[in-house]
Amino acid sequence: MARKSVIAGGASVFALALAVPSTSIAQGAETDDVITVTAQKRETTLQETPIAISAFSGELMEDRGIDDLSNLQSYVPNLHVGQEQDGFRVALRGVGTQGTTSLTDPGVAFYIDNLYMPRPTGGSAIFYDINRIEVLRGPQGTLYGRNATGGVINVISQEPEDEFGGKVGFTYGSRDLIEGRGVLNLPLGDVAAARFSIVRTEEGGYVENLSTQPGTSDLLGTDGDLTIRGQLLFEPSDDLKILLSSTYSDLDGTGAPLKYLERNTQGAAGGVIPLLNMLPPEDPDVLKVAHNSPTFNDTESLSAFARIEKGFGPVDAFLQVGGLWQDTNLLQDADGSDSEISNLGKQTDNEAFSVEFRLASNTEGPLEWLAGLYYFTEDTTISRQVTLRSFLPPPAPPMPVDLTPFVIDEFGDSSTIGGFASATYSLTDELRVTGGVRYTRDKKGGSNETISFFFGPPAPPVLPLEEKFDKVTWKGGLEYDAAENVLLYANVSTGYKAGGFNISGVSTDSYEPETLTAYEIGMKSSPLGGRAQVNIDAFYYDYTDLQLSATVPINDVPQQIITNAAATTVYGVELVTLYELTEALLFNFSYSYINAEFDEYCNRDDRFGDPGPGDISEGVCQSLDPAPPAVPLGLSDLNGNTLPFVSDHTITAGLQYTANLGGAGELVASVNTSWQSEYFAREYNDPVVDRQGSFSKTDVTVTYLPPKEGLSITGYVTNIENDPALNNIQVSPGFLGTNAVGTYTRPRSWGIRVDYEF
Repeated sequence: MARKSVIAGGASVFALALAVPSTSIAQGAETDDVITVTAQKRETTLQETPIAISAFSGELMEDRGIDDLSNLQSYVPNLHVGQEQDGFRVALRGVGTQGTTSLTDPGVAFYIDNLYMPRPTGGSAIFYDINRIEVLRGPQGTLYGRNATGGVINVISQEPEDEFGGKVGFTYGSRDLIEGRGVLNLPLGDVAAARFSIVRTEEGGYVENLSTQPGTSDLLGTDGDLTIRGQLLFEPSDDLKILLSSTYSDLDGTGAPLKYLERNTQGAAGGVIPLLNMLPPEDPDVLKVAHNSPTFNDTESLSAFARIEKGFGPVDAFLQVGGLWQDTNLLQDADGSDSEISNLGKQTDNEAFSVEFRLASNTEGPLEWLAGLYYFTEDTTISRQVTLRSFLPPPAPPMPVDLTPFVIDEFGDSSTIGGFASATYSLTDELRVTGGVRYTRDKKGGSNETISFFFGPPAPPVLPLEEKFDKVTWKGGLEYDAAENVLLYANVSTGYKAGGFNISGVSTDSYEPETLTAYEIGMKSSPLGGRAQVNIDAFYYDYTDLQLSATVPINDVPQQIITNAAATTVYGVELVTLYELTEALLFNFSYSYINAEFDEYCNRDDRFGDPGPGDISEGVCQSLDPAPPAVPLGLSDLNGNTLPFVSDHTITAGLQYTANLGGAGELVASVNTSWQSEYFAREYNDPVVDRQGSFSKTDVTVTYLPPKEGLSITGYVTNIENDPALNNIQVSPGFLGTNAVGTYTRPRSWGIRVDYEF
């Protein structure tokens, strides 16, 4: 952490706990710590950007130990991050869940250096050596288009600089955490520079494995990550900039430790049911499991892009071409027990390529505009293998045998072409109007092939299918400088995510695109002479055809497919404040309220019986009363249920104190706590299986800056309450029944971090 004035250092560090403003809190203070953001595809400051956005500098994220997406959710209003089989499940304001097939898409777009990441995975290096991160809440269909229904997360790396320098660091922490990291910046003459960064992390697991079988791990949830990034920057003139960048990551771990939340044999293969019935009850401790098989989740990826920025008089041009190559290899104990019943293997190969070109005005005047074109293509191959042990029907001997594995290969490809334009016109010095439009055309194709099957010959292959979708999204907005340091804004914007068809099994049912119209009003202000920030944003979403995962019986086997919730309403308010109580003491407080309910949604939950004559494709919900309140039977009417992972109320508060130790250096201590009301992890809102009760999470950080320039020593404790929270639910393979399987956040963690910048 570089030394700054007390006000500047306090404002910059505590902006992270505030979760929004990474700007100076004092307009006239001795600080240049205002963060520039590019949320609207051009540079603006955070307090001048008329949308709901959180932005953090890379330095602040290092100080807080926020090194991947899962660590970020305590600091961004209404952000939820859960772990899928081999990736992240991200939602903003209840929007953005995703599935695990080759054609399902996220609803929150994730970018690293303007390069779209269709299937983001976790690792300690995602947020290392970055300039900033921007989280845009609400649909961003005009400027970002593809899969930005819920919002956008932008990670912007630190670019090469024209001075020699670097950083080395080391962290030791709980669960034998060891991390080494380094950055080297090299000027190359007068017009070029290179930058290299590397981070290597090893951490033990946080979930105890009760299995005593040989070859199993005692702890699950371990990580071993390596990431290397290299960049080369050319600036031969003031109006030309060329950046070449490449990142390699090797992420090795045991994957998400799966905890069975229920045991139901409904839909399970008949010969497997006796084995399932012999399983002991689950340990009530959510951080204890019994996995008798080796588990791993390894991801290797390479991304690269070339970017050219060129000025042509009154117009700036931007061109970026990039690609992503990602391979994931996953093995899980599917039955989640100490008995040898079933394992799930999944191998995913993903290739993506994108091009973005845009022009933007750069002259002074009442009109600012930009226009661009975007192209994206993705090819994904997924191979799933399920092993199963079962009793055979008579006259076979009454003993379980290993069946022929079930192996199915899935092939999906998608492409997107889009064109967009946006303009802002100043009607007066204080009043501006914005309009934008985007046309998007999506194409999705895919097929699958069953290689082998448990109980006989493989099913016929699904022949190549193709669907096409197109949509015009738009935005209109007003912004008004009501007074000095007070910005009022109102926006209406739309979002869109393409439909598709189910491809993971024998079902090829299609699902519709989801669309969202958002109405938003807000205020950004810096009252008390700039010694405070008060930002408020209110929103209302009209959400149609929300894509959700459902479990339905196909050929008497439960399978997960994507269905549409016909109508959903989301509305809420977010208040975020920061106060400079003294030059050394900062206080922050934020509150959000959100109501997110299904207005019209019919879905199946086939854990407990035959669904009856209802037809899900027509949205007809069959009443099966009487039904226990905690048990949704068959075809369920989910009208009025809450969207997954939405807490009605969230409160965050914190303090930071900076102590000047004179000749001994400086000490910065901060505490931040967040509290969330209950939420449900699935649309069924089952109070026994799906409910996560209200909980709090408190983090403490103390940083010592000794007199030696460039050196910093930080100690931290996260989740002091040691209270893991349910952060995702997935469904076990259908051959084992229809079981909800959950993952949980990490318990209490601590660490000591030493960095030296030169």
